[in-house]
Amino acid sequence: MRSIFLAIALLASGLNISNSLADCFNQAGQWYSIDPDYLRAIAWQESRYNPKAINYNRDAKGKITSTDYGIMQINDATLRNFRKEYPALTPEKMRADPCLNIYVGAMVLRRNFNQYGAGWLAVGMYNAGVKNREITIRNRYRYAMLIDGHYKDIRAGKIPRKIIERN
Repeated sequence: MRSIFLAIALLASGLNISNSLADCFNQAGQWYSIDPDYLRAIAWQESRYNPKAINYNRDAKGKITSTDYGIMQINDATLRNFRKEYPALTPEKMRADPCLNIYVGAMVLRRNFNQYGAGWLAVGMYNAGVKNREITIRNRYRYAMLIDGHYKDIRAGKIPRKIIERN
């Protein structure tokens, strides 16, 4: 009965049922109890929805200190930590499988929520980390406000609500 109401609601909203149910943002959001549009907002900020994106983080001297991969820009240090639990996670998989990348990004955000509360501090930590240096605190706040703006723009239709289907 519940699935009938879901199908009717999706049809009434003008969404394609197969896209909505197959969408990795929706699936990861449901799995980790996070609004999928927050995940989209992060993906928009991090990569403009580019599943092949790579970013090299550099220190003041220009030396590469870490690398971010895929649609959610999963950092290689985060991957090293997660490989203790999930040994098969690799940078190559983060770029080759956007759905996996979205799930890993959602897991990062959920763990931040679980540890620091479901608020902007945890959202800011997705990008700026957990250290309590003055610059990090400012960067967390700035990042969280960017995500809030992107979320509102997605909800208002100003930023496209990207659908990513499993490969």
